[in-house]
Order: sequence, then structure tokens, then C-alpha cells
Amino acid sequence: MQMAFRQLAVTITLAAVLLPGAALGANKDLVIVKSERWIDTIKGTVKNVSADRAEEVVIVIRFYGQPGTSTPVRRPRSTRHQEVGQQTVRLATLEPGQEAPFEVEIAEKHRKATSFKFEPHAIWRKGSSARPHRH
Repeated sequence: MQMAFRQLAVTITLAAVLLPGAALGANKDLVIVKSERWIDTIKGTVKNVSADRAEEVVIVIRFYGQPGTSTPVRRPRSTRHQEVGQQTVRLATLEPGQEAPFEVEIAEKHRKATSFKFEPHAIWRKGSSARPHRH
């Protein structure tokens, strides 16, 4: 029965992450519009909702869970999950309004994480001034 409750908690946590716009990162102009977690992969789509060009786009995925334990341990409800690791994925430049898919193979040590969070980052350039001029 305890295993059923744990699976329910993981399912609810993952469902919250999968809702569009629920996984907003550190940058409000890059939005994760959809994502899904498989056993060994996280797939998603990021969208540039700003009027500027996003260059050198990097998405940091932070994994959370109970570090250092592989057996179930009864913990008080107030115990917060700790970050157990992170991985990054780099994407091409995103023009204003453009979306791009991403996929990250989850490292073995992060696969037991019970939740994760996206933090998209970019270098911002004004739409027309950042385009290279060719002579």
C-alpha cells in the first residue's frame, strides 16, 4: 500500500510538471510549453515569447529527490526534497515566437528523482540589430 501511495505522489508531481506553462524557468521570456518524462529521457518544447532574439539558449534541468537512500525511509511531511543533480541541453537561436524541441537522456544517477524543474537561459539580442551584416 505504501508503494501505491508513492507511485500516486510521483504521478501527481509529474502531471503538474507536464501542464503547459507550469514549468516556467528562471527567464520569463523562454517558456517550456510542453514536456514529458520517460524512464530515461525528458522531452519538451521551449518557446521564445519575447520580441527579442534568444541566442545561446541553455536549459538547465534540476532533479529533486531524497539523496543517498535507495530504501524507503519514513520521513516527516515537512521534509523538502533536495536537489540530487542537474543536466543541461543547448539549443539553437530562437527568433521571437519560435519554438524548438529538446531531448535530454537522463543520467542513471538522476533517474530515481521524484521531480524536476526547468531553468531556461539565453543571451538576448534585439530582433534586427543582432543579425549579421554581410558585405
